[in-house]
Amino acid sequence: MTVDEEIAHQRLPRLIGPGLRLVFIGYNPGVESARQGHYYAHRGNVFWRQLYESGLTPRPVTHLDDRRLFEDEGIGFIDLCPRPTVQAAHLLHAEMAEGAQRLLHDLVEAAPQIAVFGGRGIFRTFTREALRVPARELAGRDDGLQPERVGGTRLYVVPSSSGLASRWHKRRLELLEELATIMVMG
Repeated sequence: MTVDEEIAHQRLPRLIGPGLRLVFIGYNPGVESARQGHYYAHRGNVFWRQLYESGLTPRPVTHLDDRRLFEDEGIGFIDLCPRPTVQAAHLLHAEMAEGAQRLLHDLVEAAPQIAVFGGRGIFRTFTREALRVPARELAGRDDGLQPERVGGTRLYVVPSSSGLASRWHKRRLELLEELATIMVMG
């Protein structure tokens, strides 16, 4: 049995609903996250450390706090595709397109203040498939706050927090600090 087959049936809870300040959106669960049942659970992932360092949480948090942040802090978590894989490259175009439509529905229903996409690829897939934004309009865009909205929800892009994207971690932290400022200012 391959790793993908071993974890294929495991799903993370969809931590999205009305009243959220932020919802963080990933491509899909990684193997370790699926095994542990928590978002961004791999020890090489900087997500939780940077969430605190940026000022988005008042105290240090770990993957074990994902549900508490959803229930108590107005911070949600969801993936474009629910199927865990070793790499996002193992996802099929059809499931990403379906995931983009499901995500659009979720964002319309929940109406979080800001939806944070953990990577340009996720954002591009979502905007092309769900919002029908042509790829040429997305080319060359910087990370950060984007011009598109879903209802009243603002869209924000940061680099991936995966250990595989470590060369962008410094920039990611800067963008999360900027996001924390945006959240304070409204």
